[in-house]
Amino acid sequence: MAQRVYQDLYEVMKSRRGPYTGVELPEFYAMVEELFTPQEAEVNNVMPKKPVTAAEIAGEMHRDENEIKAILETMADKGLCSTFLKDNDRLYKGEPFMPGIFEYQFMSGKTSDRDRKVAGLIKAYKKAFNAARGEVKMTFPVTRVISVDRTIEAGNTVHTYDQVSTYIDKNETIGVGTCYCRQASKLVGEDTHDMPMEVCMWFGSMAEYAIERLGARKMT
Repeated sequence: MAQRVYQDLYEVMKSRRGPYTGVELPEFYAMVEELFTPQEAEVNNVMPKKPVTAAEIAGEMHRDENEIKAILETMADKGLCSTFLKDNDRLYKGEPFMPGIFEYQFMSGKTSDRDRKVAGLIKAYKKAFNAARGEVKMTFPVTRVISVDRTIEAGNTVHTYDQVSTYIDKNETIGVGTCYCRQASKLVGEDTHDMPMEVCMWFGSMAEYAIERLGARKMT
């Protein structure tokens, strides 16, 4: 039987919504017990959806701030929560599985034995989830749909600077790094057909976190 803290983590992750939440499976516990130590799971379980300081989390848990901050820093390094600076305050944010924790595991491009194990556990959990619930359906939009009322020809297009300048100009920080989808496939032995790996871009606070903790490069 999974420890109580991981059962609580199941409820917390379900409340954060997104794909791959809401089914209690053996594969879920195998995965989260590898991702989170019991101490990390305990901290994760009290993190709100909004960014907060270590002091706020420590206050909620009635624990020492330095102790909780050390755990949060390790979690951020492991891709179990995001972190960034705002007005000189270090903030931490609890994340859903997707988009969030699953992607963060592979953005560094690392290929250690643990990375391969985590990739395999996540793949096994997704497969078991889909078998139990059917193919996952998005519960909220993570992409933008724009109706153009005409047939779009298939093909790859390299956009000009003017076409993407809106995204670039409104963000002070831009990062580029490993495609987590391709990296996850690579780690479980799937053929990535020699596609380039360092192709994903992030903007704003997400870019700050990816650059600081997940191996992304800052674009200037």
